Amino acid sequence: MERRHLTAVGLIIILILGIGTLVTLFLNNQAPEPTLTLTKISQIDTGGRTADVKVVGDIAYVIDQNEPIPGGLVLVNISDPSNPSELASLHDGGLPNKVDVMGNYVFVADIFEGLEIINASDPTNPSEITEYTGSGEVFDVQIVENIAYVADWNNGLIILNVSDPGNPELLASYPITGACHQLHVVNDLAFVVDHRSENTGMKVLNVSNPENPFLVGSYMPGDEDLWNPFVSGDYMYTGNHGGGGGELQILDVSDPSDISQIAVYNPAGNVFAVYVEGSIAYLADYGLGLVLVDVSDPESPVRIGGFYDGGGAINLDVVGDLVYVADRSGGLEIIQVSEST
Repeated sequence: MERRHLTAVGLIIILILGIGTLVTLFLNNQAPEPTLTLTKISQIDTGGRTADVKVVGDIAYVIDQNEPIPGGLVLVNISDPSNPSELASLHDGGLPNKVDVMGNYVFVADIFEGLEIINASDPTNPSEITEYTGSGEVFDVQIVENIAYVADWNNGLIILNVSDPGNPELLASYPITGACHQLHVVNDLAFVVDHRSENTGMKVLNVSNPENPFLVGSYMPGDEDLWNPFVSGDYMYTGNHGGGGGELQILDVSDPSDISQIAVYNPAGNVFAVYVEGSIAYLADYGLGLVLVDVSDPESPVRIGGFYDGGGAINLDVVGDLVYVADRSGGLEIIQVSEST
């Protein structure tokens, strides 16, 4: 009985050691974790001071603040991303800053001339059909269905019905204590950047009824200057342009009435814009170009790639494995992201 018991024990020990060896060999022979490779596949000059880009279908709608033409709104054919070509441009003065698209209509936030609405049904011959002036200091615009949410510097958040683009109808406005210059609307909430000295911060408005927006929360961090907020799930990703800033901040906005900062990623550059897709945050960094950060754990962001060849990345859009970067002095750059081992 004792000999049989010892034999069984010995067999178990041998089996455990054998399994351990197999596991070690299996792990040692696994392919390394994939890394990301960023390759610029093309670049096109849009006028000299590129500020924003929005990609819809085969067209990149680019804002370029340079004068004279080309400048203003520049339409770029990207059906072959490796060989982009300019279709047309439209600039009638002012200082265009941001762009969004609804069907055949392009909405340009112009700092000096208000919200410009452009018919681009013929992308080779876009034409302005109307303007909504407000205070004339429009810094940002986002279209959600048939509603235009406008960041109007002195007048705060302006909400327009643009179901008839030629006749925008004012639905509501919400004053901001400081100055309203950027926003992001998602899930019936408008996250509005409140900018100017001690008033710098963010207001969160419920816009489920666009005719009656109301305050549901605010985040006023003091000397920080939030920049180009992007909300994905329960988190906001935003640059900080406050004194000594430049980093990416990640905020928990799951409860708009109790917003808190959960992480800071400092690339030692100057984050101007963020786009989050899945577990990756794409950063347009003025000093470092395109920076990719793994935010699968939003509390522990980790850099996983980057591309920089000069210029100053100021905004971006992401479609599939292509990143369209508005490079301040380098025009529109198209960068492909791929996995390598």
